[in-house]
Amino acid sequence: MILRDKALLKADRIGLVILVASLSAIAAIAFVIFQYQQDERVSAIRSEGLSLARAVASVPYEQLVPGGKQQGVLQVLRHSASNDHFAYASVINEDGLSVAEVVADGVIAPIPQMPREPSGWIGELAQRLPTNHQPIMEFHAPLLEAGNLRGFVRLGYFVPRLGYGADQLSFLATVSLPVILLVPLFYFLLRRETRPIAVANEQVSKLLEGESLRQIEITASGELAEFMQRFNSVIELARNRIGTLEQDQQKLITSSKLMNYRKNRVETVLEAVPEAIMILDETGSITFANQKLATMFGVSSQVIMSKEPHQWCENPDILALLAKYQTGSNARHFTETIRFNLQALNERAIATKTYTLFSSKQDGEVLGTLIIFRDETQEALARQARGDFVAHLSHELKSPLNVLALYSESLLGESGRKEEFRVEAANVISEEVERLSSLISSLLSLTQIESGSLTPSRSLVKLPDVATAAFDEARHAGKNKDLEFVFDVPKQMNPVLVDKALLRIAITNLLSNAVKYNQPGGEVRLTIEETDDAVQIRVADSGIGVSEEEAAKIFDKFYRSTDKRVQGIGGHGLGLALTKQIIELHHGTLSLNHDREEGSEFIINLWKETTTVKQAI
Repeated sequence: MILRDKALLKADRIGLVILVASLSAIAAIAFVIFQYQQDERVSAIRSEGLSLARAVASVPYEQLVPGGKQQGVLQVLRHSASNDHFAYASVINEDGLSVAEVVADGVIAPIPQMPREPSGWIGELAQRLPTNHQPIMEFHAPLLEAGNLRGFVRLGYFVPRLGYGADQLSFLATVSLPVILLVPLFYFLLRRETRPIAVANEQVSKLLEGESLRQIEITASGELAEFMQRFNSVIELARNRIGTLEQDQQKLITSSKLMNYRKNRVETVLEAVPEAIMILDETGSITFANQKLATMFGVSSQVIMSKEPHQWCENPDILALLAKYQTGSNARHFTETIRFNLQALNERAIATKTYTLFSSKQDGEVLGTLIIFRDETQEALARQARGDFVAHLSHELKSPLNVLALYSESLLGESGRKEEFRVEAANVISEEVERLSSLISSLLSLTQIESGSLTPSRSLVKLPDVATAAFDEARHAGKNKDLEFVFDVPKQMNPVLVDKALLRIAITNLLSNAVKYNQPGGEVRLTIEETDDAVQIRVADSGIGVSEEEAAKIFDKFYRSTDKRVQGIGGHGLGLALTKQIIELHHGTLSLNHDREEGSEFIINLWKETTTVKQAI
């Protein structure tokens, strides 16, 4: 409906344009005709004026001026003039003064402007009346007497105006009538020729508004019919092409969904792999990096795939490896393993292994390269720890064995005959055997705890009794060092669920270190407090203490301080490591108090069951 209203409005506009154009044509024709008539009148006046000026100039001067026998020549000229445009006739002398003049009603002759040169004595001038500035065509001719110039004859005519009179209306109507009659005929013919175009335009507009693509059915003739036939052929070709494209699009969508499914499935598998993985295409560009690889380099997977390697990696070995696969080298067709040193990437040991990805459909076609980044830091540290462990253990075993061998040889010699030496040797051998026994017991306990084969035998234990036994043992061991022992333990406490023997070992180790690394006149303090969350055991001394640099290492197996005072005291570096393992086996914590200015203080927190549940939640 809207399209039809637009078509009608357009048709009315066309009709109005045709009407205006017709009227403009009539006006143009009338203007041309009137202009032609004006030009004809001007030509007639010019011909008459020049001829009449020459004729009057041939009359003797005395007959034209007042006083002559034929003084009425100019008056006769005025009344006999057949031209309605006559304005004035004048005779002037050689000084330019008017000596005879006749004018039409209401006309004042303009000031004469006569030429001085003989070539311009006969001619035409454009003048204007001094009263209303109406344009005048003035014709002049010289008055000669015996070859001498006596004056000029001036004849003035009104310039014909453009317009029409009553006598020209019939002519104008005759000219306009055919044009006016042709307007409706032309409009009807135009409407008939443009109607198929309007219908086609309406149907094309419907197609553009979203209707289905179909052929346009209109009745037309001539070139328009041929054009519409070809247009419909184009429509049919477009329909067929669109149908084909829709089928192809559907196939592409299905194929894309299938590929995305396969890709997501493969990426899910690669993300589940415990190693860091990178995949390069045949040009060496990175097309996939799992989250473990991104975590290893401290960036996102998108950064690894979208940016150049040097923008997210500074390791020269890895950059060289990736560059080799970007150069098109044949090396990419071989599997290789590359290891980087411990300092190659954030002090971690990384091993890369590359695998060439071949197409399963075409033999020999290379699709890309799979690079696996394996973090061997823990394995390297484990190997180093095993080496250190063997070295420490060998040293700890060798030292007492050397002492035992030395005293054994001495007992077999001359020195063995002396009673005092035999007593000394017996004491030393006993101490070294005790040292070996302690070392072996500690090693066995650590091994059992780390392997998970040691299960604590928990029972309700009175903690003050265990603390008293360990404290008395430590006080006996330090009786010769002039130490002050402070026992700050409540007599009555709620029983705790622990392995009594293991907890005794843990407390004894801490008290033994407090005695061993103390100084003469120092203090050893054992404090036990019970809170709502935990039972806290603190062992403090005023001895050598622990530096901030060594605080993080004192719980490592076989670690001993580099302080000369510590090195001068015997020990195997397993006590704190074993104590920490025992406390953690009871789900507690062992920590060093860093706020002490003198000596050291170790704090054991044995969490109560309700606290343990809260921490787990």
